[in-house]
Amino acid sequence: KGMKRISDENIGVSEPSLDQLMRTVFDMSETELDICLCVMEGGEQTVAELAEQIDHDRSVVSRHLNHLADLGVIDKRRRILKEGGQIHVYTPEDPAVVRRNLLGAFVFWVQEATTRIDSLSREKVEAMVETDTRDPQWRIYQE
Repeated sequence: KGMKRISDENIGVSEPSLDQLMRTVFDMSETELDICLCVMEGGEQTVAELAEQIDHDRSVVSRHLNHLADLGVIDKRRRILKEGGQIHVYTPEDPAVVRRNLLGAFVFWVQEATTRIDSLSREKVEAMVETDTRDPQWRIYQE
């Protein structure tokens, strides 16, 4: 069953910006978007390098980098240091891989959102309306 294109006329929803999409669907903050762009534009970097570049605490940068790696928009690799120990380096994913990963996550999000909308019951809708009266406020419930 193919999907039918929905006209944007009279639906009350505007086309989302890329920023809105990233924030809403992928739960990215402004800082996380900045970090993502830094890696995509700057290539391979460590947590320390990124923290210095955007002037944020390393723990904050590390948390955001892990989320971006989980989303599949950047790649996280462990590098063994010559002097001993290890460090994680972050590199941009291939754009085709990023698109595929984000599209997969978006489709999952839409499925979950659709399930939530389908679960709306009369009680939930009435609670959303927040009226002082117990009489139904929507015509559909008055019939």
